[in-house]
Amino acid sequence: MPELNLAKPQRFNITAFLDKKYSRPVSPAPHKLQAQYDLTSLKVKQAQHYQSGQGLSTASAQARFHASGSRQLAVTLLFNGINFGRYGASELQGPKPGVAKQVALFLRLCNQINGDTHEPSFLRLSWVQAGIRSTFEARLNNYELVYSLMDKNGEPLLAEINANFVEAVEVKKQQARLRLSSPDLSHRHLVLAGETLPMLCLRYYGSTEPYLQVAAFNQLESLRSLTPGSQLQFPPLTPLGGPS
Repeated sequence: MPELNLAKPQRFNITAFLDKKYSRPVSPAPHKLQAQYDLTSLKVKQAQHYQSGQGLSTASAQARFHASGSRQLAVTLLFNGINFGRYGASELQGPKPGVAKQVALFLRLCNQINGDTHEPSFLRLSWVQAGIRSTFEARLNNYELVYSLMDKNGEPLLAEINANFVEAVEVKKQQARLRLSSPDLSHRHLVLAGETLPMLCLRYYGSTEPYLQVAAFNQLESLRSLTPGSQLQFPPLTPLGGPS
């Protein structure tokens, strides 16, 4: 089971909306949930879809790009209702809402069918990792709820939810993101598993050469691996090297 960081919890925020423009919060309040999460569990992935076809003069099938699949985010949310005593961690962090209530709020915001729209909510997810705030607009795809500790009355004290979300971005936002292919524009990129800085520089600048400058701009401690779920900024090429 993932360990709870009682000294300095890492928070994962979920805000629920009725519409795909993320402008109408669900009711009744509250329409937000804040939970601790396992940093090592957060993963973002995306698949590319290809069509196979074989030419007349070729011996093997050719994979032709068809479309990009929706990005998916997986995370383990942790709920802790343990009271560590008068001078323990709970006193320092303030009163804790009950685990059962927190789980019920997650299910209402993320999984319940809204009466007004007859469908589940649109969710804006946000978190801070390595000092960088990231956001992800999505809907709940599936979840697994595990109660790992109960009190003598059967009330849950520790629980975790393994949640998977699928990206749900308004069409205009998708089109705008697809147009962000000019080296003269500044870009924000949500890192996917397996991506490297030279690979991303090639995508945004058409060359791997600026990767050291991009690493310095983002104050990266390591060039060997990027943390999935973190966000990087790719500024215009001119500011990277200074005016010519």
